[in-house]
Order: sequence, then C-alpha cells, then structure tokens
Amino acid sequence: MSALLWKLDDVTLHGKGTPRLSDVSCEIHSGVTAVVGYSGAGKTSLLNLLVGFERPHQGAVQPCWSAADRLPVYWVPQQDGLWPHLTVAEHLQVLLAAEPAAAQRSENLLGAFDLLDKSGTVPDLLSQGERARLSVARALAGSAGVLVMDEPLVHVDPARSGRYWRAIRDHLNDSGTSLVVATHSPETVLRQADRALCLKQGRLLAHGSVHELYYQPKTAELAEFLGAANWLPTNEAQQWSLDKPDETACVRPEQIQIEPADTSPFVVQSAKFAGSIEEVEVLNEDKQQMRTFYHRPAAGRLVPGTRVMLRICLLILACFLSLGCDETTEPQLAVSEVNSWITPPMGALIPRPRGLAIGDNDEVLCLDNGGRLLVLDETGNLLRQWEMPDHEVGKPEGVCLLKDGRIAVADTHYHRVVFFDEIGNVLEYLGGEGRADGEFLFPVAICQDDAEHLYVCEYGGDHRVQKFTSSGEHLLTFGTFGTVVGQFQRPSGIVWHDGRLYIADAINSRVQVFTDNGKFVEVLGDQTGGLSLEYPYDIALDRESGALFIVEYGAGRVTKTDLSGKLLGRYGRTSRGDDGFCKPWGLAIDSQQRLRIADTENHRIVELKL
Repeated sequence: MSALLWKLDDVTLHGKGTPRLSDVSCEIHSGVTAVVGYSGAGKTSLLNLLVGFERPHQGAVQPCWSAADRLPVYWVPQQDGLWPHLTVAEHLQVLLAAEPAAAQRSENLLGAFDLLDKSGTVPDLLSQGERARLSVARALAGSAGVLVMDEPLVHVDPARSGRYWRAIRDHLNDSGTSLVVATHSPETVLRQADRALCLKQGRLLAHGSVHELYYQPKTAELAEFLGAANWLPTNEAQQWSLDKPDETACVRPEQIQIEPADTSPFVVQSAKFAGSIEEVEVLNEDKQQMRTFYHRPAAGRLVPGTRVMLRICLLILACFLSLGCDETTEPQLAVSEVNSWITPPMGALIPRPRGLAIGDNDEVLCLDNGGRLLVLDETGNLLRQWEMPDHEVGKPEGVCLLKDGRIAVADTHYHRVVFFDEIGNVLEYLGGEGRADGEFLFPVAICQDDAEHLYVCEYGGDHRVQKFTSSGEHLLTFGTFGTVVGQFQRPSGIVWHDGRLYIADAINSRVQVFTDNGKFVEVLGDQTGGLSLEYPYDIALDRESGALFIVEYGAGRVTKTDLSGKLLGRYGRTSRGDDGFCKPWGLAIDSQQRLRIADTENHRIVELKL
C-alpha cells in the first residue's frame, strides 16, 4: 500500500470561456504519477493546484501528508523558474549549503546533467535545454519529499534525455522521494510512471496503474494516451482473420505480428518504420477494406505488394491482461499463507525495502532506501532501528548476521562494509574506494561460510567477488565483468553451502556456482535443461531441505530449485496485489521455512509461509 499524498474532490478551475479543470476527483499516491494529455488538457493547471500556486474555484485539494525533516514539495515549473542573478553552481549551492558533503554532491549533480562546464554561467547565457537540465538538478538538490515537475526535459536532446531520466530515477530510489510529472509523451509515462492521470480539455478521463491503462483502456481514445494501439473490437478483428480474447479491444504493437505469406487476401500498401514500431497500411482484397496496423517488426521491413498474415500473440496478450504471466505448466510453490508489512514510515514517506537477512530468534533485518537498518520481530513489529553512518550519496543494499553476532552491511555507495553490534553501534569498517584487492567500488551482497570467511559481491568497473577472513584480511578475488561463464554483470546475491558459492548474476539472468576458492563450477540448471530467470537479484538457502530460493526482480516472483538447478516451484508475478511482487530486491528464509521478500516498489515486506 502506498501513502496518500493528495486528495482532489470535485475540483474546478475557471478559465477564459471554458474551465481549465472541471469536476476532477482523484487521489495521488506515493511513487511516480504521470499527468498525461495533449496541449491544453489541463496538466499545468493541475500541478499549479498541487503546489499551491493556484487555488480551485470549486472543490478542494487536500494535502494528506507532511515532512518535518525535509522540504515537503519542490516544484519544477514549465518555464524553469531559475534565479537570474545566480550561476549554475550557485543554484545548487543555495540548496546544499547545510549538507556536510555539499561540494561533492553539487559536482555529482552537475556531472549527471552535463553542466560542469557551465558552472560559472548565469541562466540568461544558457540554452533552453541547459536551463531545463539545471532546473531538474536544482530540484534534486532540494531533497524534497515530493517533486512536482511540469514537462521537465521536453527541451532536452532526446538522445540524452534517457540518461537524465536515469539520474532522476536513481534519486527517487535512493531518497524515497515521490514524483508527479506532467507530460504529453507516452514513452515517458511508460518508462517512468507507476500510475497515470489522463486529462482532456480539463476533464479527468481515467486514472490508475500505467499497466492497466496501457493494456486495458476502456476506449480507443484512452488507448492513444499511452501510445500506438490497434483498436480491434471482435467483429472487426474477425474481418482480418484475427483471433483474440474478448477482454479488451486494445492490441498493442508488441502483441500483433505481420508476416509474409504465400497466399493471403491481405496485401501491404505501404510501410513506414519509426525505430521500434512499423506503421503498415494493409488492403483486404476480399472485402476491399483498408486499415492501418501498428506492430513491432521482428525482422526486416515489409514492402508494398507483400502478401501477409496477421496474428495476435495470444500467450503474450493473455499474460499482459492478467498483469503478469504464470507458466501453468511449471510447478507452483506451495504457499499456505501470505502476509505483508508496510515498511515503517519516515515522517510522511514510506521507504522501500531492499536487503533482507534473518537475525537471532528469527528476527528480520531489513535495509531500506531511507538509509536505515530495521530490526523487526517475526510478526513484523519494529523492535529497533538505526541509520547508516552516512547515506546522503546512496543507500546500502546487502546485510548479513555473522556467527559472532556482528551485523555486516554492504555500504554500497560508500565503498565499504560496515560492522554493527546488535543495537547499532559501529564496530569497524572494511575496505574503501578502489579497485585493488581489499577495496570496493559498489559492494552489494555479503555472506559467510562455516569457517567464518566473508564473501563480498561488488559491481561497477569491477564485477567480482572478494573473500576475507573474519578479521578482514583479504584472501582472494575472482570474477570480471562480462557475459561468458565465470564473468558477472552485477553479482547481487550470494550464499555459501558445503564448499560452494551460489551467486545471483543479475543482468546476465543466471545463477553461477563457484568453489569457495573461486573456481567456476557451472551455471545453475545447465545440467538439467536450463533454468529460466529474469534478473535474479538475491538468493537464499533453506539449510533444512537444501533448496535454493531466488527472487527475480524482472519477473516479480520467487523461484525454488534444488542445488543442481532443477525447478521445484514458483510463486508470484509482477503485481501490486497479494499474488506477486513489484521489483522485488531481496529475500531471506527463517528457521520455520517462512520466506521474507523485499517487495521494493510496493513498499512492503511479504511473508510466504511454505
């Protein structure tokens, strides 16, 4: 469950002749919400109300939260709102003055938005795109609880805007910040937002999850809000020999295939390729009807005169309509009960859980993106918590209870491992920034073997695993960046069992097995026909049964295998409900075979009783 930020009740805002907003009622929750519509739809007017720049003539806009320890809201208006008398660097320095690492944070932000070479320049001497980038960088420096942005990167070079959006996303994830963004770009909505409000001429046509609005729009008009769509009611689909489920008339480009055929009444009249989507005009010779279809071509372009066959990908369509895809032919994980606990709030914010481990008495150790380590009892009640020594530039990801009672945390963005006692006192540090043995770039996971050796996974320039004694003496390093066996792309989870290390190789979508002396053994499942995984982010071992549990960030599920990689069961799909997870990050299993999953984008810890 996400936190409620604003509630709008029958809001009307007058305009010249016609209302700018008319009878708008909705709720805006934490996370990323896109306000989408064509020019003149009322997007800017709605954002003006949220930030208090205007007040409604009728109805009410009710803020439902506050933030005592930070700015509640930072507004990025459409015209950027820069301070004409300050240089680029001074725009950030004003907001960062109270921070201990202000100079480094300012340099990082300017670098992320390609403004370092403009540090001494005033706004009047910047291009429109540079002004837009500075406006966004300044907003991130403000560290507000909610960012409200009005088409923030619309004037930025499209070839680079993806990189700037990644910087925004990293800030949201690391700080627990929410975002409300107005845009007319379907691509921005699909890539960045969890929820969307669809406006037309001041009226709210629809609101809800982006996934549902994309795949299950109620009208053809709503379908177009989120990009190209083939609107095919059942009777029209039949005219083109298309079989489809009756749940929706919307068939998106990735759900339809147009392929050459030797004999067919359907003939291509024209085809225009635009990067990822091809717009194809097709003639039905039998009925002398013409229609334009949008699809994502798997091969070369279609040419006029080609006879084609049209086909809807029923499996893909069915998966998307159910907001996830369950492979019913695969064994399902036997779960007797599902419970969930929302992450304890920080003021008005609900941070996202990341790393999990099991402590003494089956306590749950949880790292969240508020920079905290939480200790919860086995029923989810908060026992104690503390903050990391530093967390302004990034939050930790991996945690492990050691055999001597210390709690080890992979302090990712500070290039070290921090050791705490059970109540949060810092005992010592291991490592420092660098690529030499004993140093780290971005450590993300940690485990311990029966001889109390420590194993630390890291990514960055080096994607590798380092082994240490319990006192921190470096013993060996293995692994490099790459895609072949023995190499990693973000090794993000690790467990030790009986002389072997099982490592979740996230971006390579596999689990690799090594000896604890660093010798590659196998890719898990290769000997049993292969194991399909989608971005495995963490791995846990049930020592009682010897089974492995793998949490899949990309698939929103948990997978159980034996030690050879044989699939024993799966649970979940990408979902906001109790039937799955949204970008799950970590997991752990306690002595009573209760799985704990860090259901990151849903701001909760989920318990599966097996």
